[in-house]
Amino acid sequence: MDQKETLQIAPKDLKEKLEIIIKQHTFKKWDADSKWNKSPRKILLVLCDLSDVNAVSKITGTAKKTMSNRKIVDIDLGYKLRFRETRKKSGGRAPNAKTTAMQEAASAAVFELALKKKSGWITEQKFATDDAVEKAIREVYSDAYDDPENDWITVFWKQHKTILDKLSNSQINKFNHTGGFMDYISDVVAKIFKIPKKDNWNPADIWGVKGNSNSAIAKVKETVKGTPESQTIQQLNALLRGMYKNKELVGISLKKTSGRVAKWEEYNIDALTLSEVDDYKYKDIKIIMNFKPTGGSKSLDTAVQLRQSGGGPEYNFQVTSNDTSKPDQNLKFESKPVGAAKARGGKAQVKAVEALLDSNKVPGFKNRHQDYPKTYDDFMEGNPGGRRLRDYKLMFKKLKVADGVETDCRDENDFADTLGKIFLGEEPYIATSKLMQLYFLDRSERIKPKEKYTEFWTDMLFLSIKKGDRFGPFGKLY
Repeated sequence: MDQKETLQIAPKDLKEKLEIIIKQHTFKKWDADSKWNKSPRKILLVLCDLSDVNAVSKITGTAKKTMSNRKIVDIDLGYKLRFRETRKKSGGRAPNAKTTAMQEAASAAVFELALKKKSGWITEQKFATDDAVEKAIREVYSDAYDDPENDWITVFWKQHKTILDKLSNSQINKFNHTGGFMDYISDVVAKIFKIPKKDNWNPADIWGVKGNSNSAIAKVKETVKGTPESQTIQQLNALLRGMYKNKELVGISLKKTSGRVAKWEEYNIDALTLSEVDDYKYKDIKIIMNFKPTGGSKSLDTAVQLRQSGGGPEYNFQVTSNDTSKPDQNLKFESKPVGAAKARGGKAQVKAVEALLDSNKVPGFKNRHQDYPKTYDDFMEGNPGGRRLRDYKLMFKKLKVADGVETDCRDENDFADTLGKIFLGEEPYIATSKLMQLYFLDRSERIKPKEKYTEFWTDMLFLSIKKGDRFGPFGKLY
């Protein structure tokens, strides 16, 4: 809300006091929480410029504090108000590991409350204003309430309704985000099965357990005891599938809900059948690889569209830099289900992608930016990674005429000219990434016959969504 809207909804005694402050200072920015319920116990948050925070501090004689790297002033005018320095860019809240962890912890806390309550909360308003809900979320993720631009309360409400539907009749009543079974199973797969990143085996962000983790841990210990040589990941997966089916241990991969309701999809609950594999064979595989910047686009990624499946969901694959704003980045291979704009299928482990190409008898691709040109001279005259300009032009020429490939360059000369201009620009690393993508696609296009090529992209998808006997069972909530 702007100043005018805030004064219109403010109770009379608060309005008079706010007008005194406003008359003494012209605010650069005023963005008050439109969801404030006018309760003297609830903080009215006003996002404003740092200069506004300084002015309020001076006018009211209240010391500034720092919260989440931003300056705030808390004042009590009979109603609690918090003036907080806004982010420099509106809506600029790119997710990072810290905020993602807090969001996951908040989901876990809400799920425990929901399963204890059983009936849940009928409306989002009842959910958001429930004191127990607010206390549980604030303990791990206060921004969900304090930041008017934050939409995670809505996500948590949608999530809890689906969790009640799936787990209300189960033995699950606790969720481990850190510690407990999460720490134990991460240690097991690293030490016994040599999988250093747990998510490369099972992307569960939280684990639902019965009571505490002791019973689940004891069962896994019994299964993996003995020498490492005598154990297989398939044995562990078989145990976890049984526990999942009995609803005594449930791993949950959390994605931000994008639709009207939170969807639930189960992975690896049964050993993969040939029929299921056929469901994920795509008759229409379309690759869109553009090089020329247009409008706000920098042509940073390659899109692979997987369509006309045998019955399974359709996906979009993105091949791009790990960080599109920085140089010296390797590629990532990430899928997203069609129809879930904010949901991600997941990332395929790079080593597994390299091994998949090797197994299809097209070796050579290594996800190493060091093996590709970094400058115009490297591109035109150099030989990084054992490849020259003529090699990249030949790759483009072959890709240009391949079935199902679209590109914005007329021919190999247009391609070379376009890449040369990018190398001479302010962000030459974009050209480096495009050459890495081109070489990856050149390798994949060499897989013959077509049935093997189709199978390759099915395998790529399974690597990204963690589907198959090598991966652990989990439910995805998105």
